[in-house]
Amino acid sequence: MIVVPYIEIEGRTLTRRRYQPDEMSEFASKLSGKFEKVYVVDIDGITKNRPQLDVVREISEEIPTLYEGGVRFASNVIDMLITGAEKCVVGTANLRSLEELRGAFKLSENITFKVDFDRDGIVSFDPKIAGRAFLDLSRDVREIGVSDIVVPRDLAREAAAAKEELGFSLGVFASVSDRSSMERLGADYIVSMDYGRLVGNERVEA
Repeated sequence: MIVVPYIEIEGRTLTRRRYQPDEMSEFASKLSGKFEKVYVVDIDGITKNRPQLDVVREISEEIPTLYEGGVRFASNVIDMLITGAEKCVVGTANLRSLEELRGAFKLSENITFKVDFDRDGIVSFDPKIAGRAFLDLSRDVREIGVSDIVVPRDLAREAAAAKEELGFSLGVFASVSDRSSMERLGADYIVSMDYGRLVGNERVEA
C-alpha cells in the first residue's frame, strides 16, 4: 500500500497569481523524490468552477497526479486530463448525476470516483447518489466501468467489504498513523495531509 500526499491549490485570480514561476514545478519535483503520486485538490475549480489547469500541468509534469478539480459534467473530465494528470477525480458532491459519470467514462477511463460523505450520508445533487448505501452505489460505479474509488476514513470498512465483492482499487483519506489498519482492511493507498511536512509544507495553498 502506498501513501499519496494531499495538497490544495487555491486563491489565484485573473489579476493575481501567488505562485512564482516554476514554484509548483519545484515543489512537485521534491514530492516525486519521496512519493509515487500526489493528490491535488483545486479549491477554485471545486467552489468557483475555475480550475487552475496550468498550475496542475506544472505539477503533473513532475509527478503522477490525481486531480480533483470540481467535475460537474462529463466534458469536464477532458479539461482535467489535458493537464497531464494520471487520473481525474470525480467527487459526488460536485457531479450532477451518475449519467454524467457514465458519459465521462466513455470519454476517458482515467477516472477515480470519490465519495463525499457527511453525517447524513453520501453527499450529492443526484438523488440516485445521495444517501445511498456505499455497496449499492459502488455496484453502479463498477457497472459503468470505473475501477478506482476513494473514500473518507468513516467509510473505509464498508468500502473494503465492497472491494472484496466488486474488485476495485480502493483509496482512503486517512492519517499516516492509520496506514497499518488501512492496509489490513485491504486499501491500496491512503491519501494523507500528514506527509506535506516532509517537504516543508503542510498544505500548498496558493
